[in-house]
Order: sequence, then C-alpha cells, then structure tokens
Amino acid sequence: MLERPIESYQSVATWAGGLHQQWGGDPFAEDPAKLQTLAAFCDFIAKDPDALVAFCFLRKRATGERFASKQRRDELMPKLKEFEEAGGRGVEARRRRSHVVSFLSHNGVLIY
Repeated sequence: MLERPIESYQSVATWAGGLHQQWGGDPFAEDPAKLQTLAAFCDFIAKDPDALVAFCFLRKRATGERFASKQRRDELMPKLKEFEEAGGRGVEARRRRSHVVSFLSHNGVLIY
C-alpha cells in the first residue's frame, strides 16, 4: 500500500526523532519491528503514515487552526483494537499496539 519506503514519510521521521531524544541510539535499527508494525497497520487501514496523522486532525472553519479530533481518534480506536487482536494474544499483540500508539503520540495524537 505504501507508495515509498516508510522511512521517507515526515511523520516517521518525527517519530524517530522523538524516540532518539527519549532513548538515544537508532530506534529503528535496534528494533526493526517498530517500522514493520507501522507499515502493517498502514496497510490494514489503507493510509500512509502521513495520511494517518493528518486524519486525526481537523481545522477550525473560522480560524483555520489545527486541532486533534476526538471523533477521528474514536474512529481509529476500533481499528487499532482489531489490528492488535489480529496479531495474536498476549505480549506480541500488546507490542503491536504499543508501536502504533508510540508513532501516533510522537506525532501529537494521544491514544489511550
């Protein structure tokens, strides 16, 4: 589904920068499953990483100010749960969810 390498998306670079700032090192070299999981989730919902982040934000008509949409996050939650459950049960399923939530939170989308 992705039109180009996942590392080339701005939202992925933002995620990498945030992880590097938090933990140091190269987060994707140390744990390639992060990118693999994000790519799988993007395929699952048919959106590239940048489109996924953009989907979670709207703009106020009057001012053009960008804001996180609770409605869009609520739309995303069942899909995230379905993706998590498709990865099995237990630790591996939670890890899949954790990778996607980490990506979203580093891009300003708070998922809980």
